[in-house]
Amino acid sequence: MKLKDCTKEELIFVIERLQFYSLSGDYYVQRALGDVEEEREARKLREARRLSALQNQKMQEYISLMRPYEGRSLMDVPEDVLNRADAAIKEARSADMKWRKLMGICAAKPAAKKRRPAPSG
Repeated sequence: MKLKDCTKEELIFVIERLQFYSLSGDYYVQRALGDVEEEREARKLREARRLSALQNQKMQEYISLMRPYEGRSLMDVPEDVLNRADAAIKEARSADMKWRKLMGICAAKPAAKKRRPAPSG
């Protein structure tokens, strides 16, 4: 049997048994948990870099599509170019929102409208 064959409950049992047999208490468990945390953070950063690169690529795509029409009316831009530019900007925004969520950065919520007191009368 290998660790990969164990269920979650069995793995917890193995860890507890190793702690029981070890004279160092939970030192090695804490080290292993630190390694797990480090690997999680590394995966998160790899995904953040991927999303950032995708966002940048799609923004560059949008810019290159729209640059020839800079200073012109949107009516002068061919519909297929507008559609491709719109798709690129949507993908860029989507990647950015996923990046923000992954990194724990929430977009600011719009300010609530203030209510005026009812006229007394």
